[in-house]
Amino acid sequence: MQAVMLSGPDDFDGWRHAARGLVAQGVPPDAVLWQVGEVADDLFAPAAGPVPPAAGFVVPRAFLDLAGKAILHREPERFALLYALLARLRREPKLMEDAADPLIRRLEKLAKEVRRDIHKMRAFLRFREMVADDGPRFVAWFEPGHHIVRANAGFFVDRFAGMRWSILTPDISVHWDGTTLQEGPGARRNDAPEGDPIETVWKAYYASIFNPARLKIGAMLKEMPRKYWKNMPETALVRGLIANAQARESGMIAKAREELGGNSEPAWAALRDEAAHCTRCHLYKCASRTVFGEGPIDAALMFVGEQPGDQEDISGRPFVGPAGQVFDRAVAAAGIDRTGVYVTNAVKHFKFEQRGKRRIHQKPDAGEIMACRWWIEQEALLVRPKVTVALGATAARSLFGKAMAIGKERGRPHILPGGGEAWITVHPSFLLRMPDRAAADEEFERFVEDLKAVKKRLE
Repeated sequence: MQAVMLSGPDDFDGWRHAARGLVAQGVPPDAVLWQVGEVADDLFAPAAGPVPPAAGFVVPRAFLDLAGKAILHREPERFALLYALLARLRREPKLMEDAADPLIRRLEKLAKEVRRDIHKMRAFLRFREMVADDGPRFVAWFEPGHHIVRANAGFFVDRFAGMRWSILTPDISVHWDGTTLQEGPGARRNDAPEGDPIETVWKAYYASIFNPARLKIGAMLKEMPRKYWKNMPETALVRGLIANAQARESGMIAKAREELGGNSEPAWAALRDEAAHCTRCHLYKCASRTVFGEGPIDAALMFVGEQPGDQEDISGRPFVGPAGQVFDRAVAAAGIDRTGVYVTNAVKHFKFEQRGKRRIHQKPDAGEIMACRWWIEQEALLVRPKVTVALGATAARSLFGKAMAIGKERGRPHILPGGGEAWITVHPSFLLRMPDRAAADEEFERFVEDLKAVKKRLE
């Protein structure tokens, strides 16, 4: 067994030098033992000496990039896995092009987790000022998931070159005095300061600019695990700001009504304009625009659909595509004046899959529905309909905050969580998807009967 001692858990240069020499000697992966620090057991053979690599043995740049990240992972087998891949590259020069290879996939997963950890350190680390004998110094506490501190230190040197700072972690500490970067032993959480005067100012500023319309709650919880919340002063405010957001916005709407003599049109226009810039979920990135609701602001009846379709996304108006035409026919058959109802969607951006030149509708998931639910609530507060109709399961989930079985719940009134009455029925697109024409016609008549029941309820 050949033992190799590395100077630290992130010693890429040491691993690279030893691995090249061992591969050149033809040492198989199962005959190498990788260790960090001093030898703890004299049963192991001494480390391999420096042996020049074989002539002409060049590794792809992709391997170096992969190894440079994967070696920072806490996976104990990372050194052996990378050496096994290097040995195979000697025999299979194009191996890195095989993305389906199990070993490459495993190492890519390690590298991806390291890159994510590097991003989190850059995004969630916060310096706090402390006064020392030699002047002010800014200190930050961070708990990385992997051995990324040395590799990430250069980023903070470049960004805070003119500031004296220290980054403390459980394994290692790094210190910058404006000219030299030094390393030190690991530290404890209470070695870092808890706060400083600047933090109070920052909290006040953050609270003043907090906008619930642009809050990606699901993404935030995914990207910023709770263990980092204590490092960031603004996170102490988030829970309360979220809890108060709807109450504050509802108060603004009520105030607008009072100041404008009960006229909700300006408040609705302001809400629509704000929704045009919504980034609460990722759907805004591909859709052409936000498709907001439309209709009389004092409508007694409000319809909530699923999401805009292709034609709605192009025109910017709800219910103008094929499903909208079915909706118009059904509303007319039920004796409801289409121009007198307010129509909107649970999700305001078109979710689709691109297939050639066609954009194929995709059903919104629960996270996307909840991210957009705030807009539905504000529309309902402005319109104040006597009855709201949920067209399909997505709309029902948006209104009630939970899954509702259409077959079980349709055809009767329900009380909404915030008050008011709602009815549940199918979405018009359901009728379009039915392959049996006779069954579709029968279901259309049942849909019309649901709408007639709603009309009767209003009367």
